Amino acid sequence: MSEVKVDKISPRSGTAFTLGDSGDTFTIPSGATIANSGTATGFGLQKVSEASGTALSGQSSIEVTLPETFRAFKMYLDIKPETDDAHLEATLSIDDGSSYYTSSNNYQYGYQHIYANNTAHDVIYSNGDTKIELSKDGGNNTANAEGHHMSFDIKPINTESSVKQHNNITWEGTRNDSSNAFRTIRGSAVLAATYVNKINKIKLAYNSGNIEDYFVTLYGFNI
Repeated sequence: MSEVKVDKISPRSGTAFTLGDSGDTFTIPSGATIANSGTATGFGLQKVSEASGTALSGQSSIEVTLPETFRAFKMYLDIKPETDDAHLEATLSIDDGSSYYTSSNNYQYGYQHIYANNTAHDVIYSNGDTKIELSKDGGNNTANAEGHHMSFDIKPINTESSVKQHNNITWEGTRNDSSNAFRTIRGSAVLAATYVNKINKIKLAYNSGNIEDYFVTLYGFNI
């Protein structure tokens, strides 16, 4: 085995070069570190987008684009309503947000609110709805960290698979209501309206009133 030791590799001309050929394997030995100060693509989990808003007035929803170059997504959301005890909801689009599925029986979902102070829990579900209810009763008091604080796994249909699938979303997190009552949230949902079209946008809104504050970060999986 031959070895080449250099401090820097640069393209002979232009601004790009190719490392190896299709089918080659490059081994990173144990203890080695790849330090990236730029932008990496095609390496599994990648940050796709980030957006936020503070002290908003009149904003009824936020939309997050799901680029079709990724097979799955992880989304982190902190959001607070203008109106106390509003329910957080989602709708899905397959045409980049030009329209959203909002007809009856478009969605199937179920989630739990697990209490912190006793063994009780709420179970909320629907076998056919115009939207996905993600959680109820998000409070508005910033001092008590009220609102919804959630993470999502979003899996659009894999068009390479021969198995019929749903566009699938699962979520978990916490919420505090207007009385600062804490609940753990766990849920899942599918878009029952199509088995062949991939979702590429998600809209988040409250069932009552507008959004006051939010911070959302989306990561994509390309594996």
